[in-house]
Amino acid sequence: MSELTDPSAISKAIDEFRALGREAFLAKHGQQPSVRYFAEADGTLIDSKPLLAVAYGIQHPERGPLSVRLFSGGEQTRRALRQFGIELVSKTGDTPARVYGDIPDCPPGTAFRDRREAYDAGVHRTTQAGIAGQASGTQSICLSDGYSDDAVQGDLITYTGFGGRDANTGRHIADQKLEMGNLGLVENYKLGRPVRVLVKESVLTRRKSSQEYIYLGLFTVTSWGWGTRDGWKVLIYQLRAVAGESLIPSEVAMSLVRGEDVAPARRSMHVNQIIRDYGVAESVKRLYDNTCQMCSTRLVTAAGPYSQGAHIRPLGIPHNGPDTLENILCLCPNCHALFDGHALTVQPDGTVMNLGIATGKLRVAESHGLNYEHLAYQEQFSAAKSARATTARRDTGRGV
Repeated sequence: MSELTDPSAISKAIDEFRALGREAFLAKHGQQPSVRYFAEADGTLIDSKPLLAVAYGIQHPERGPLSVRLFSGGEQTRRALRQFGIELVSKTGDTPARVYGDIPDCPPGTAFRDRREAYDAGVHRTTQAGIAGQASGTQSICLSDGYSDDAVQGDLITYTGFGGRDANTGRHIADQKLEMGNLGLVENYKLGRPVRVLVKESVLTRRKSSQEYIYLGLFTVTSWGWGTRDGWKVLIYQLRAVAGESLIPSEVAMSLVRGEDVAPARRSMHVNQIIRDYGVAESVKRLYDNTCQMCSTRLVTAAGPYSQGAHIRPLGIPHNGPDTLENILCLCPNCHALFDGHALTVQPDGTVMNLGIATGKLRVAESHGLNYEHLAYQEQFSAAKSARATTARRDTGRGV
């Protein structure tokens, strides 16, 4: 198992399992099915030992799949899977649900004795990997003192992606890949979906004796890109604390260095709170294959296609728009900005208007179930905005 180090080999084995199906996958590689323990990979339960055996053969094609008789199905399999951010689960038990955002009864500032306590609380659902996530999205990250590239500055965190490191020396020995949890962080960036951040005290205090872990709260991924470490490509992300939903890392660091208790997060209390369903935005993007419904633009980035989910009737008071598929469009960033800026509107027959000039037709899939009453509301609201803006410009011209 120590010779299985390539995350892409695991990814290829998982992709093959999904493409062939369980029975064909096991038959092709001469593997026996698991009875109880499975690898949970992005919502799919895969026979754990066969997965590792086949991945080994992908990384070492000259040797072929590893015989499952050469490694145990217990702790050795668990450790091997965890280095790739995958947990071993029991089919007879409950598979931990993926939760984005807050965890009940774990406010920012909650301290954990170790990673196991944080795992059991649901804050960071892996006891080894720094990223708890899949290609479709990342739920949480953990900053460990083994990663000197990670940095804290004010309310910002600079975080280095997963993979490419030697387990013993910590040095980079391969390029990182835009896959699994690394890609999940990019998906969070696209959707504006928050990620939980757990940090080891020693990262903040620079004292090796500080061994507890502190939950800092929710952060958004504000940017991502490529850098180099030890001559290899690495993924670098910047995350910013969500106001009212997190602690400021630099303030926590100062409190810990002074030996003070960590202050609770500053939260504004409201009777009502808008809870966004990020799955709705994902659904509309899949429905249109990330192609803009207004201008038919389809952007493709290094991380794949990119589009934005735009609410038609805004959420919250006074608009009270629903966070449902009938109230959301798939738009490119330009059209989204123009739509929110009240330049683009849609008439009842689907004609797209840009400041009163027809520019095309809104493309609507049969299964979208779009509510045109929301579009009428947005058009009326935009007309009012435009009228006020025109009046303001006229008054300014008079010197009022």
